Amino acid sequence: MSRSLRATGDTTAGWAYLRRLDGQTKEYLQNPALVSEKIARQEALVTVWDLPDVLISRRRGMPVGYVFPRSGTVAIEDGIAVVRASKHVDVARAFVEFAGSPDMELAAAREVYRLPARLDLPDDSLPDWVKEVRRQMVVADVDWNLLAERGPEWMRWWDQHVRGTGR
Repeated sequence: MSRSLRATGDTTAGWAYLRRLDGQTKEYLQNPALVSEKIARQEALVTVWDLPDVLISRRRGMPVGYVFPRSGTVAIEDGIAVVRASKHVDVARAFVEFAGSPDMELAAAREVYRLPARLDLPDDSLPDWVKEVRRQMVVADVDWNLLAERGPEWMRWWDQHVRGTGR
C-alpha cells in the first residue's frame, strides 16, 4: 500500500495488485506442515512463506528453495522485550541480554535458521545460509510509521474485501 501511495497518492493500485494476487491464490494455509505437504505433492509450486520454515523444510529433505523479489523484501527479526511492570525486571533484562548475545544469535541461526539481527557478528562465524541471504536479499524501503498507523486498517480491509474474492 505504501508503494501505491508514493506512486499515485492513493491505495487503488495496491488493492488492484492484491486482488490480482488473490485471484492466483489457490488457498491460504496457516500451517507450515500443510504447505510442505502440498509442495512435496506438487500441488503448489509457489508460495509466500517465511525463510526459517523454508530452510527447516529443506534440511528435512523437502525439495524447496527461495527467491527474494528484486524490488526488496521486508526483513523481520524476531522480537524480545521486557514487559512493563514486570515483577522480576532484572531477571527479564538478563534474559533479553542472554538471548541477544552473539553466542545465542549464532546458535539460533545455526539451529533454527533465524537471521541474526546483530550486524557485529564476524563473517567467519556466520552459517553459509546467512551469508548467502545477506548477499541476495534487498531490504524493501518501508515507511514503518505509516505501516504502524494504517497497517491494521489495511489488514481488515484485505480480510473483508480482497481475500478469497478470486478476481
